[in-house]
Amino acid sequence: MGGSAPRRDHHLPVETTSFVDRRGELTQGRELLARARLVTLTGPGGVGKTRLAARIAARVQRAFPDGVRFVHLSGLHDPALVPLAAADALGLHDHSAQPPLDALVEQVRERRLLLVVDNCEHLAGACAQLAAALLHGTEGVRVLATSRHRLGLTEEHLLEVRPLPVPDPDGDLSAAEGYPALTLFADRAAAVVPGFRLTPDNRASVARLCHRLDGLPLAIELAAVRMRVLDVDRLLDRLDDRYRFLTTGSPAALPRHQTLRAAVAWSHDLCTAPEQLVWARLSVLAGSFDLDTAEAVCADDTREPGAGRGRSPAPAEALLPGGACAGGVPGRARPDVVSGGARFEDGSGERALPVQALAGTVTLPPLDGGSRNVALSVPAPAGGPVPLPVMRPESLITPSPGNGPGGALTRPPCVQGPEGVTLPPPLPDPAGSATPSPAAGAAVTRPARPARPGPALRADDVLDAVAGLVDKSVLCREPGPGGVRYRMLDTLRQFGLEQLRRTAGEEGAVRRRQRDWTLRWVEECERGWFGPGQPETVARLRADRDNLRAALDFSLATPGEALAGLRLAGTLWFYWHACGAPREGLYWLDRALAANPEPTPERARGLWVAGLLAAATQDFPRGRRHARDALALARVLGDAAEAAHAEYVIGVLRLFGDDLPGALRHFESTVARGPVPGQHLSVVGLDQVELACALGFLGEADRAVEVCERALGLCERHGEQWVRSYVLRMLALAHSVRRDWAPAERHAREALRLKLAVHDVIGIALTLDLLASIATERGAHRHAAVLLGGADRVWADIDAARWGARTLNSARRDSEERACRALGRDAFERAHRRGGSLGLAELVGHALQEPARPHPGRSRAPHDDTPVRLTPRETEVARLVAEGLANQQIADRLVIARRTAEGHVERILSKLGFSNRSQIAAWVTAQR
Repeated sequence: MGGSAPRRDHHLPVETTSFVDRRGELTQGRELLARARLVTLTGPGGVGKTRLAARIAARVQRAFPDGVRFVHLSGLHDPALVPLAAADALGLHDHSAQPPLDALVEQVRERRLLLVVDNCEHLAGACAQLAAALLHGTEGVRVLATSRHRLGLTEEHLLEVRPLPVPDPDGDLSAAEGYPALTLFADRAAAVVPGFRLTPDNRASVARLCHRLDGLPLAIELAAVRMRVLDVDRLLDRLDDRYRFLTTGSPAALPRHQTLRAAVAWSHDLCTAPEQLVWARLSVLAGSFDLDTAEAVCADDTREPGAGRGRSPAPAEALLPGGACAGGVPGRARPDVVSGGARFEDGSGERALPVQALAGTVTLPPLDGGSRNVALSVPAPAGGPVPLPVMRPESLITPSPGNGPGGALTRPPCVQGPEGVTLPPPLPDPAGSATPSPAAGAAVTRPARPARPGPALRADDVLDAVAGLVDKSVLCREPGPGGVRYRMLDTLRQFGLEQLRRTAGEEGAVRRRQRDWTLRWVEECERGWFGPGQPETVARLRADRDNLRAALDFSLATPGEALAGLRLAGTLWFYWHACGAPREGLYWLDRALAANPEPTPERARGLWVAGLLAAATQDFPRGRRHARDALALARVLGDAAEAAHAEYVIGVLRLFGDDLPGALRHFESTVARGPVPGQHLSVVGLDQVELACALGFLGEADRAVEVCERALGLCERHGEQWVRSYVLRMLALAHSVRRDWAPAERHAREALRLKLAVHDVIGIALTLDLLASIATERGAHRHAAVLLGGADRVWADIDAARWGARTLNSARRDSEERACRALGRDAFERAHRRGGSLGLAELVGHALQEPARPHPGRSRAPHDDTPVRLTPRETEVARLVAEGLANQQIADRLVIARRTAEGHVERILSKLGFSNRSQIAAWVTAQR
């Protein structure tokens, strides 16, 4: 691909290395050239545009009686020479006095040919003039161009050339040969290390290597050259300094291809000054991003998350309004800068009343089903009381209809404590110097930061720069949740970071800006979480997870920023818990809690979130410890909301630990108590879910249904889906206990649909198990077997032993045994394999669409077990592919033309979503 050096002449380049398949782009390119006269392949340097253009041209050359000609412009720098280079490629020898371009058009006016113009980016104006003259002055000439950005003509059709797809290095690599990036590396490595091939032992390393190189063909090829002296693992270890190791290729390669750095620098030189600045600042974004994020990170006049295009601030309805603190002076907080605290309307930067003493004994209710209270000792910090920064998230300071005009912000309830407790100062300055605690009523002033050098950018400037960077293929434009998103390849991002670091302090300032924007946006998401926008929020968070990680890492690795990191990690509790990312959440919370040992509201939240995530990963002792500590600290701080959250986690641990009577008592108590001010409504709903769960497991189905109906009303009033999915699953479970199979199945299916919408993988696994059990009870044994296969596949990514839970494993074994007796072992295994082969969305779709009742007398062909429908001829061709026949052999066997056989194979690949023939063979084998 990108790094090979074909022999240069004016016909199609002769390939000196193998071409790794780009079947989709080849097909799309052929289709575009069939209906358009100007097609431009765009993409970053080294992505393989030249090789792809040559392949497309080779595929269509029979349609051009006057041939295909290749114009190489990489070594050309004078725009005036472009028409002459084209004439030379076409073999024209004009000696007239006409301008070169006019003469060229005149000479090819009656011809039918394809002109491939390669590397147009640095001569874009001249190339656009050439293409326009040919389009307007001829009828039979078509132009296929390659460029890092579009030529800008109205008649131009674009085909974006993307990096090669790379499998997840930690996923299933059994079909690794089906990924062109890995095939490319193996092929190029074999050229320097004879005998090298992909094996089960090296697949993961090669996949990780290609993933680190973004699937960029030129980078992969240059890396493979280093296999002369390094093995794959050693090469992977040294990729951090990629520019030092990716510096040499074939000595016959063009100068532009000698190093990847040269290709990137070339793109940079083509950018305007604002584009270069935006490139540098966007390099702090680790993943894809939308325009609002780009403007927030790059513009010097930043905006709030809700001020972006098409986005409005989420209502603060997810939390219950708080009241004035008991025994204190009512004060109303208004949000300050993210890295600071909250200022109250009484003028102070502190709480207007004391909190409980930080040292002493705190008495908790019985834990883990015990009957005795637990007394915890809270030691006094060394050196005296520790100031508590006022960093209560805005999500816990919610509008109260009774406090001031416009729904002013209020503190949560506080508990009067003894005298002499030191009150919290604002957060330390981001530069790392601590800000002294102000006197009561005094405003907090921060040291002025030095002005950032360079031109100031407005939001509109960023928009223009982003558009320019997309045109120059520095940024890739791609669809995403909420609309258009952009992505910068890691290679280009590394170059941008180098530019950013040339100005002292610039990288830190931009990363802080990105973190602050992320924190404001995440808090906005949390406020609106118990509402109708959950699927969109989940999709956005998943799309932004690389940037979330970058913000967290900056906060926890930079002096003076750790508390903001803890605040961010704790505010993301709903993402870690609802979207199946408990281990990553624990990783960030462990770091954040270790960096923030002071007793703060952020620590109280971080502790109960860590306890909840530990419970989700079956680390019950750790979960109990964190939940207990969270409850103790919340009570010390007088924070009733965080105490209620911690109590929820304690109850969940009892439920997970099979202490059903203890869990029942616990949740009966919390539900009877009702919500507390500041408590997140999601946790209020989950209290009811867990109560219904305990009731259902204890056989009290009628009471469980009543509890679920109340919880369902709460969710429906707010348009909430995540908690509602759990309520529906509990309803299905309760109806199953009552053996009401029809409503049980209906509720379970609806729960499954909602869980897919919010990507709740654990919930999907649990609900699939339940649906399989219901299908077994209703006699739909084949359907049950498919669901079991799918459930087992999902559980394999969570815990194949289903956490060792007796109830889950017993129900699963019962469903399998009954289905096997009804179907026979062979039929059961086939259906089970089918379910295991489905992707998550396909599996859920099957569960929602498959009728629950079997259809007696309806026979189905083996290949009908998949929703894909091949024609009889395609089925025949697929079977011959599985026998190992090539296209010509298939044509001979079926007495058809070779091109007809090729067409059948192309359609089969397209219908099945495959990229190579071995996948067809595996699919045919699986259908037998």
